[in-house]
Amino acid sequence: MTNTVERPTTKRSRGWWPAVALFLLSPLFGEYLLGNLAFSDLPMLPFLALLYGAGTLLIRETARRFGRGSATMLLLGVAYALIEEGLVDQMLFNHDYFAGQAQESDTILAALGIDAWLTLVVVAMHTIWSTYIPITLLEALVPARATRPWLGPVGTAVTAVVFVAGSVLLGWVVHSETGFLASAGQLTGTSIVVIVLVAAAFLIPRPGAGSDRAAPRRWLAGLVAFAASSLFMFTEVLPGWTEVAAAVTLVVVFTVVVVRWSRSRGFGVRDRLALVAGGVLTYAWLGMTMEPETGPRSTLDQVGAVLIAGFAIALVVLAFRTTRGGRGAVEDPPIVASRRVQP
Repeated sequence: MTNTVERPTTKRSRGWWPAVALFLLSPLFGEYLLGNLAFSDLPMLPFLALLYGAGTLLIRETARRFGRGSATMLLLGVAYALIEEGLVDQMLFNHDYFAGQAQESDTILAALGIDAWLTLVVVAMHTIWSTYIPITLLEALVPARATRPWLGPVGTAVTAVVFVAGSVLLGWVVHSETGFLASAGQLTGTSIVVIVLVAAAFLIPRPGAGSDRAAPRRWLAGLVAFAASSLFMFTEVLPGWTEVAAAVTLVVVFTVVVVRWSRSRGFGVRDRLALVAGGVLTYAWLGMTMEPETGPRSTLDQVGAVLIAGFAIALVVLAFRTTRGGRGAVEDPPIVASRRVQP
């Protein structure tokens, strides 16, 4: 009798273009598709990519190199969000961050010095839209390389250096403009949480065998993702701690539903794409309606917002076409190579 033992491998696929594309797509989605920055601010994209792009690429490469999938990437995305907003630009602790104007809020946690609702929203936005959605789309566009590292050790090391340099540069720029510095306790606490999240990302068990339930219809999964993410953004209009309760409830319910779906029979890349499509549509309508940080849009900016939204939607359509016929990873398995072992 023979047994098949699977062992991890870190064999790298040739071709750097997916890594370069992810490097640029992350800040494009994180800032421009959202509408936080206007179309006329596109020259800032390479600068933002030093942080956004390098961080997202590190998340993807590290997870895939260790044979990990979506759960690990999402936890690393939360860690990234806290690094950017808690340690680098320190927006979570600086209540005068936006245009130097004090932000009135009824959801301040005085002991931590953070706005509870703003923290929830910012962490969710970075975890889902800045990191996970771009990764999922790019992997779907290269199904033969979806679960393999795109960079070798040197490329990964360079990406890490770029991320650290970009973080230092952005932190220096923001501090020069605001003069704000979080307390030692806030910085230490955030660092500890980041370390715990990174450790948890690689300690959580890999997905086991799925259930016999059929996966949900993809149009339904996309609709639920769109509704949940849009409602999450709309919690801002609720009064006081009601907006926090509503946001937490949406996150918990949606997470439980998606985890249950992910264990269904045949749940795979196209099902994840359906969820991603819902999130992209939410950012698309937000990006065409909200006012950028830099002020009112010009006509060029309004046209540009439509173009960016159209580009994002086109990427989703292309990803679905590329994975047609079951191509690409069905699950989020470890990267494995089989070998026969005689008893």
